[in-house]
Amino acid sequence: MTNAKGTKTFRILTETTATLPDRADLPAGVAASDVENPYWLWDELPPHPAPEKGCIQRGLCCRSSPGRFAPGEVEQAAALLGKTPDAFVKRYLVIDEVQVDEQTVHVFAPVKLDRKGRPALPTGGPVDKLYQVLRGTCVFFDGTTCKIYDARPWECRAYICTKAPEENPSNADVGRKWLAGADE
Repeated sequence: MTNAKGTKTFRILTETTATLPDRADLPAGVAASDVENPYWLWDELPPHPAPEKGCIQRGLCCRSSPGRFAPGEVEQAAALLGKTPDAFVKRYLVIDEVQVDEQTVHVFAPVKLDRKGRPALPTGGPVDKLYQVLRGTCVFFDGTTCKIYDARPWECRAYICTKAPEENPSNADVGRKWLAGADE
């Protein structure tokens, strides 16, 4: 949509945005005229200082693509925070869809936070495909560490950022765990 001044406006989640001529929170050196969508302005992390060490808990994956929970893990994480599974889901999780051999499987995933630290999508229910492409920090990452590290999802435990993508677990691998649990 174009307004009377010829500036494009669009809606992202529930926020109406325009080309941002007066946006105060742009990174230094970025002109508002160079940016149309503020959700794309994510700071890039420095390269891994010692890839040979594997995971060093610097939060790279926590800042962009949180891991999904396998069966039984929501209950463990909820207990760690002293919450019921239902309260835990309603406050911290979304229900994402993953594809496993042309079958849709619903899995629990941490909500991603926007740049201001608010949930980028509503919690406690299903999300659309936006969840999978939206970059955002995991609700459990506090900037230093994971608040549920001792009960973090299987996908988080198994993922190591220095491995080749095909060596790390995929969303479909988590979906397969849910399918296997349904067959038992």
